[in-house]
Amino acid sequence: MDNNLTSSGSPEAAAMLALAKAGGPHAALAARRAAWLAERQDPELAREALKVAIRLEPQDPAPKLALARLAAEQGDLAGAAAAARDVVAETTDQPARARATFMLGEIARVQGDRPTARGHYGETLRIEDRLLAANRSDPTAARWYARARGRLAELDAVDGDRSRARTGAEGALAMLRAAAAGIGEPPVLAADIADAEMRLGALELDDGEPASARRRLGEAIGRYEALVVTEKDEPHWRAVLSDAWALAAEADYVRGAADRAREAMDKALQTRLRLAARDPREAFALAGTWRLRSALLSAIGDNTGAADSLQQARNLAEQLARPPCPDAPARFLVHTLLDQADQALRSNAINAAREAADTARAHAEDYARAPNAAPVWFTDVAAAWDRLGEVARLARAQVQAQEAFARATEFRRMALEREPKNTQSARGLAAALVKQGEAALEAKAYAGARASFQESAALRLSLFEANQDDPRTAQALAVALERLGLTAQAQGDIGTARAAWEEELVLADRIFATDDDIEGQRFRAIVEAHLSGVAGADSESYRTSALARFDDLAKAGVMTEREAALRKRLWGG
Repeated sequence: MDNNLTSSGSPEAAAMLALAKAGGPHAALAARRAAWLAERQDPELAREALKVAIRLEPQDPAPKLALARLAAEQGDLAGAAAAARDVVAETTDQPARARATFMLGEIARVQGDRPTARGHYGETLRIEDRLLAANRSDPTAARWYARARGRLAELDAVDGDRSRARTGAEGALAMLRAAAAGIGEPPVLAADIADAEMRLGALELDDGEPASARRRLGEAIGRYEALVVTEKDEPHWRAVLSDAWALAAEADYVRGAADRAREAMDKALQTRLRLAARDPREAFALAGTWRLRSALLSAIGDNTGAADSLQQARNLAEQLARPPCPDAPARFLVHTLLDQADQALRSNAINAAREAADTARAHAEDYARAPNAAPVWFTDVAAAWDRLGEVARLARAQVQAQEAFARATEFRRMALEREPKNTQSARGLAAALVKQGEAALEAKAYAGARASFQESAALRLSLFEANQDDPRTAQALAVALERLGLTAQAQGDIGTARAAWEEELVLADRIFATDDDIEGQRFRAIVEAHLSGVAGADSESYRTSALARFDDLAKAGVMTEREAALRKRLWGG
């Protein structure tokens, strides 16, 4: 866009709009020019101009498409959808219908309606496929076909169909590269190729292929950097460039290149900082990047850098969440504070962890007290009390730990009562009960511990029965059973302890794919060691089996100190 025009766009646009409203042979052209001039500086004037253009030339789909795009950029998704539907219903121009259908898919995707989005993207594919059947060398049709196919690949990935997602993403990239081979890489095609490379890189990263993912992300980054240079007034390219650098940092970390991972994450951060300096609305994304940087630095062992990054994220989050504010920034602040508490706990910084967790609790409780508060606020309050329990446990304050974990359980229960069929809430309550039971067990409050573990085991058994093929659900049940067995043994109830541990041992086949899996060996060895003390006539066979498994762990060099002590005790038996 010509900077000389945009700098004085609004006055000239207003004059053009007045000319359009006056009528005449060039009124429609004047209205469209007014919209173009006003788009950046005065979007409302631009929308008014486009409506005039539509009234003057109702058969032309271009102003309607422009109006839909502009409305979407302003957050008016209902207005954008209405304009796009008008194009689909009223024009026979197939490329325009494809653009409008794709836009409807984008709106549905943003709103979380994946089935509707999938239907619109599928229709876009069908329209573009007919256009390509008529002219296989049409680069515009190829681009929009690839865009729709790429979006469908993203939906497939969200739905868990990784194979189909990879196939779709690879097909989209291949089509775009074929188009580039024919016409070169104008900016719009370079952007599509970059998007396709980034999408495929993210899928490869999730599939455990970090080296290939890093190469693809490097390709995307190179194109985005060129677009940043050539289209200085378009902030979108800096935003996606930052996202690409963040993914590249993750890929570098996974493949063991810690220094390169830090460098890539710092580039993502610097890009976000430049964006936020020009547009205050970018503060939210900047805070998120600070949190990502903290997670990376924590993973590579730089706890000081991780803590500093979280403080930066917290500072921004506190500005964004000044009351009154919507739930989203408030929850972002609460979760930033919880991250800060976790980081402090990992560093044994008890006072810092307590301050962050208690501040998160106070913020979350303010929202949870509101009439008809969303259940997620009870979950967030519970998470804050959980961190306060961990702080008390680290400080060896058993009474305070018991109280905090009990409060966490109480709020988890409230969340589940609001949404009785919410599986995530049920899992959260079961986990909170285990922590409450562990705190009681440490304090030798056996009756309370047993009640907590029994309730957790009952919840997890229901979840397991509903999804017996999920190893994580089986392992969660096994944890509750192990703790129940330990509590029953401490109470002298050998029968209950044995039954719990035998049931836990049966679950091993659900949790581990093969009997010789290292973690499976560890799991079975520990359970068999428990059973060797309570199994009566079978005690010796459990002891022998546990020792053999511990020997395998020792030979593999993966035995922990606790397991070595347990092995020594078994030998003494």
